[in-house]
Amino acid sequence: MITAVIVTYNRKELLGQNIEMLLKQTIPFDSIIIVDNCSTDGTFEYLKNCGWTTEPFIYLKTETNIGGAGGFYTGVKAAYEAGADWIVLMDDDGRMADEHTMEILYCAAKKLYDENRGEHKLLANALVQKGNLLSFKIDHMYTVAEAMMTAKNGLIEGAANPFNGTLISRELVSEIGYPNKEFFIKGDEVDYKQRAFDAGAYVVTVTEAKYIHPRPETVEKTVMGVKVPFFVEAPWKEYYAARNFTYMYKLQGWYKGILFELIFVKLLAIISLKCKKMETIKMLFKGVYDGWKGNLGAKVKP
Repeated sequence: MITAVIVTYNRKELLGQNIEMLLKQTIPFDSIIIVDNCSTDGTFEYLKNCGWTTEPFIYLKTETNIGGAGGFYTGVKAAYEAGADWIVLMDDDGRMADEHTMEILYCAAKKLYDENRGEHKLLANALVQKGNLLSFKIDHMYTVAEAMMTAKNGLIEGAANPFNGTLISRELVSEIGYPNKEFFIKGDEVDYKQRAFDAGAYVVTVTEAKYIHPRPETVEKTVMGVKVPFFVEAPWKEYYAARNFTYMYKLQGWYKGILFELIFVKLLAIISLKCKKMETIKMLFKGVYDGWKGNLGAKVKP
């Protein structure tokens, strides 16, 4: 049984584009779970008018906005408890590139599953892109061409950009559980990927399976000989990014990562780019402090 999980919040038009492409897939879904993070833009009415609230759709609305992390926790839990063998994860502003994306992704994952890669613990990601560029870098690659050239037999092993066209096996969920809902937003997908690695799962990007997703606006700078994408988001988002990555880096013992990436590089970005500098710096250090102390949950309001 294959189940799709979409987490949405106040983006009903983009959600609709996502669903329309899901319904065109050459491999049908047994169920499509929509986790509505307490939207206020009439998402339910929109879905109902489109006929997307009855089978195979399962509509779940949270009582409050529990963030993307809480949404993916809720969706994966619901899919797993319903008996899904495979769960594909995505948020509302991305979509399968064409009607064959899921078939390509699933067939590649099923082949790896039959080969018993990772003892059936699999996380297989589509290639997440916007035009000729990757939506999120893979290692030090930024372009689709680089990714295609790097792939071996259509696969980039040990790489993935969850939760964007991300197919996970039931065995992986049985081993590592659900996404960490206490992250609220930012980093929950990185944490889940790292937990998959730690469990000995097979993590891979299937380059022929294309997934469309917006690309963050970045300015590329060279810092100590390394190309680094500079970008600054709203102060409250920077808080969660700093907190959650500090928490993860501390668990992994990557203390240099906290100093270099979370503080030094981000401070350079804040100084260099147009943003609310003092408020963002305050949120950055508050996030690092809370992450170090393990103070998770919804601590800062949007």
